[in-house]
Amino acid sequence: MNWRRWLGLAFVILTLLWAPYAQAGLDDDRYEGNIFALYGANGGIVPPRVTLAQSIQNNIPALVVYYVEDSRDCKHYAAAIANLQVRYGLGVNFIPLNVDSFGSQASDQAFDPTIFYNGMVPQTLLFDPDGQVTYVSTGDRPITEVENAIRALFKLEPVAEGDFQRQLFNELQAGFGRSQ
Repeated sequence: MNWRRWLGLAFVILTLLWAPYAQAGLDDDRYEGNIFALYGANGGIVPPRVTLAQSIQNNIPALVVYYVEDSRDCKHYAAAIANLQVRYGLGVNFIPLNVDSFGSQASDQAFDPTIFYNGMVPQTLLFDPDGQVTYVSTGDRPITEVENAIRALFKLEPVAEGDFQRQLFNELQAGFGRSQ
């Protein structure tokens, strides 16, 4: 009987040692789940609360971000977008769209966000309250660049380049702090 107990214990230990474990990485192109929850510390930003058409209809500016969840650049950019949403979310509708969820049907609606997608991620578009595109970028852009585009809509002074810099809290979440 004693040898069965030892054999069972050895089996459990070997299973735990060889079992795959959850591992999320900020600097890889692997899928780990909702990038806004993992890397932006803001899982509530997706799914978006309003559509682009609703935002324009209500005369509210919209920041549309096209992303995929298995892209290194999108993972890094998620922190910037989540941070901007905290600061400007009352005046701007943030609409992150996972391009993997786009259907293959073409739309003829004026503010269907799929017609603005250029095929690259992350892609950012800022719409003014009238529905005009005022900012377009592709790639992991500096937070101050995107922030200054938002601030220009409200006729606010621009933020100086480098006022906000990325600081890693841990290997999963990225945040921002004032530079010294």
